[in-house]
Amino acid sequence: MVGYESAYGKTPPIRDILAKYESGDMASKELFKRIYVVGDEDAGTFEKFQAKYDVLIHGSRYAEFVKHEERLPAYLEELCYFCNRIIANQRRNGVGYAEQRIMISSKVEQKHARQIADAILNTYAKYENSDFKPRLALSLPRENPWYHWEMVKDIALGPLGHLLTGVDFCNFEEGYPPKNQASFFGEVKAFNQKHPERALAILYHVGESFKDKSLQSAVRWVHEAAQLGANRLGHAISLGIDPEVFENAQRTETVEEHMDQLQYDLQHAEGLRKFGVSIEKRKIEEKLIYCRSLSPSSRIEIRCDNQTVMEIKSRQRYAMGQIKSLGAIIEVCPTSNRRIGNIRSEKHHPVHAFLETGLPFVIASDDPGVFDTNTVDEINWLLRATNRGPDYFDEVVEASWRYRSEILSGREPYLP
Repeated sequence: MVGYESAYGKTPPIRDILAKYESGDMASKELFKRIYVVGDEDAGTFEKFQAKYDVLIHGSRYAEFVKHEERLPAYLEELCYFCNRIIANQRRNGVGYAEQRIMISSKVEQKHARQIADAILNTYAKYENSDFKPRLALSLPRENPWYHWEMVKDIALGPLGHLLTGVDFCNFEEGYPPKNQASFFGEVKAFNQKHPERALAILYHVGESFKDKSLQSAVRWVHEAAQLGANRLGHAISLGIDPEVFENAQRTETVEEHMDQLQYDLQHAEGLRKFGVSIEKRKIEEKLIYCRSLSPSSRIEIRCDNQTVMEIKSRQRYAMGQIKSLGAIIEVCPTSNRRIGNIRSEKHHPVHAFLETGLPFVIASDDPGVFDTNTVDEINWLLRATNRGPDYFDEVVEASWRYRSEILSGREPYLP
């Protein structure tokens, strides 16, 4: 629970709460909820979200298995139990199709990773002839997605491969620029071309947490992820959030990051100018020369004044147009976005910009347990925040069906 202690300055009394629950004290459930659920009071940092998420991991049999591999069977039993519980809850809420996500750490041996994936898929297969269709996206570690790639391909081409619909990148994004995944994305695209009937969508969380860089660079990261071939962009807060939130704020980014931004401006100079961004090639080249004299890891201060705010709005509009033309869609998670992104006012939420520019998006609940929400609540928030009528609910649901992974990867045609 080191992460929790670091984020909150204290150790959560999990053992005491569990002891109370086992003794029959039902009030302990509310105590646990206060520790586990990310509420408005926790807003502002991805670290607090991760700390609360780790409470679940710490208390599960996964933690025991990581330390003692002989406890894998107990973890698999627990995993399948919760898969069935989740599906039962979704069916009660009228959901007929759902893509779940699980991350298998690179710390897990490949043979054990395969057993974990197989356990989930075998559980899902039991629902094949029911009114509910579960699907799986495997989250790969950003630091080394290749580690489980052979396993992913083998599963995709196996008898239950139709249940595996995508590869996903989530968790901390700071320190893992999209450019690092260029060769891996290329490998996934090559696999899809060779096996179109088992093609995998690339789901990439980006622009969600970006305290290590300027907002300009955070917008660029989202655009670059789409350029590299990501089909669905998770959150993408930086792409549409009102930059006025950051006015007069001071941020820093590494020299390497700043140079990437300068190179981006040169590459997209014509398009950026059309949206009102001032791009002076000579000045940018002079800045690049200066940056090359510095250590790549040293940091540069970036101020966000009123003029910068207007420029960032133009950059966002340009990037949104480019992403739309690339065919990528955004996954909007209203509650998660507000709390992790510390978006205090509904009017600043990026979904308004997505609607204004016609950028396609879907609504999701991110992690309904940690955020104490569900998809219906998230859609209803959208209707209220954007002054849409009840008929828009059906449009949002239809978009979710139209932009599911099988369609985005080209595995299936869209049939309304």
